[in-house]
Amino acid sequence: MKIAICQINPTAGDVAANRDKIIDRLAAASVQGADLVLFGELALSGAPLFDLVSHPDFTDRCMSALSDIADAEGGRACMSLIGMPTGDGDDVFDSVCVVAGGKMADCCSKAMPLSRDEAGRFSGMDAPGFDSPDDGMPQYTIKTEHGDILVVIGDDIQFIDTLDCFSSEETSPDLIVHLAAKRFAHSIIEEDAENYSALARTLKTPIVSCGIVGGSVDTVYHGGSMVFDKDGTMLLKMKNFVEDSVIVDFDNRHGFTGLFKRPLPVDGKSARARHAYRAMVTAIRDYFAKSGFKRATIGLSGGIDSAVVAAIAVEALGPQCVQGVTMPSRYSSEGSVSDSLQLAANLGIKCEKLPIEDVFSASLDTLAPLFGDAPFSVAEENMQSRIRGILLMAVSNKFDTLVLNTTNKSEAAMGYGTLYGDTNGALSILGDLYKTEVYDVAEYINRNGEIIPMSIMEKAPSAELREGQKDSDSLPAYDVLDSVLYCLIEENMSVMDCAAECDVPVDTVVWIDKMLKINEYKRHQLPPIVSLSRMTLTRDRCMPLIVRY
Repeated sequence: MKIAICQINPTAGDVAANRDKIIDRLAAASVQGADLVLFGELALSGAPLFDLVSHPDFTDRCMSALSDIADAEGGRACMSLIGMPTGDGDDVFDSVCVVAGGKMADCCSKAMPLSRDEAGRFSGMDAPGFDSPDDGMPQYTIKTEHGDILVVIGDDIQFIDTLDCFSSEETSPDLIVHLAAKRFAHSIIEEDAENYSALARTLKTPIVSCGIVGGSVDTVYHGGSMVFDKDGTMLLKMKNFVEDSVIVDFDNRHGFTGLFKRPLPVDGKSARARHAYRAMVTAIRDYFAKSGFKRATIGLSGGIDSAVVAAIAVEALGPQCVQGVTMPSRYSSEGSVSDSLQLAANLGIKCEKLPIEDVFSASLDTLAPLFGDAPFSVAEENMQSRIRGILLMAVSNKFDTLVLNTTNKSEAAMGYGTLYGDTNGALSILGDLYKTEVYDVAEYINRNGEIIPMSIMEKAPSAELREGQKDSDSLPAYDVLDSVLYCLIEENMSVMDCAAECDVPVDTVVWIDKMLKINEYKRHQLPPIVSLSRMTLTRDRCMPLIVRY
């Protein structure tokens, strides 16, 4: 049996375009003699869907599109499995529909409801079309002349070892097909491979996993389509973050044939940086492509954050579609301008210089009767950031571009940023990367030559909002800060445990924890953050806006 694994990039809600893409892939697979064609979880509808699934006609549109796919398939001998929502606005299921012989032959649904970040109104159990064993875990098996195929959707893969069918060799399926929509996070690609390997080895059953790819605002699906034999050996790993199609041969006697056995990938600093870079490129590329915008505007400060965002945007959109703007003030160092211009030259993008001194001076004059003799403070510092935000948004409005935000996770966690200033933007690119990780990505960008100038890489981070200002005036060293934040956010450690784990004074951890808690109000007003971890500050770590704890 030839199995076609089709890893596509669907657009949430664009059922017609997703349908056409599936039809094209089906036609190509059929020409290559495929017997079974796989498309990932929610491939027809796109993902994430949130409350779109509650619209009365949405699942009807999906079902109509499935009918079009069946008509296009016609009398072809192949069978296809297509992920899509089924049901109505009140009771919607995360399903896989089976198309064969020019019609929908069957449908099975996921036991575990999708998480709220995927689709807030998806139901779990009690969908028609499959048999549920006594323990409540659904199982759906396709019987073919080449063996029995167990179909599993999304998170249900975690529970299949509870199924009765694995109680004996006589009842065990010959192949597990897993259709998924896998949100990218650090190390998830390596962990998925290890988990599939362990599961195949435990169940003594080969596994084919088919995912979707693409960015959807703050979510990036990495694909992760893989093939494992029954002893857990990875036989195939498809490309991450891009569309890909592969045909593999399988039968119940010999398993997979003609595939090269590959070792499991090894995670590490360079791999994390590479995957994060590719995920951010995907996020920007698809955000613009799927929203209809063409050009990006980025405020270039001469610092590492804006440099990394600019480099990623150029990779995603091309240099002709990226506009840099440098906005020096009376407190800007010479390097903030010269480094920005050098970066722009290296990237091949235009960079406009818009000094803010006149606007800043006029603002100070306007406020002088009110401020009186009050000393210079954070108010005057933040005015500069807000002026820059106004200018960036003006450029964006005038030339129909989108502003890309450059705030990193360390800054967002500590509230080290100005509302309506450097928190402006349509999409936060670095908001799930700690400052130290931003430098790792910068090193990856420079892997083949100097794109980000070394002067940017080596300078001490500074907001340059007052004379001689450095981030270290207000924050611990970033290697210390990031290690503490990681323990507090990702690991959810107590202050005392965090202090011990990081070998940092308790008082320092107490202060960092306090800053993390009291700056929630700022994070509630951040642009959507591209998710690169399992604990993104605005979607996974959901804290009350006002809380005393």
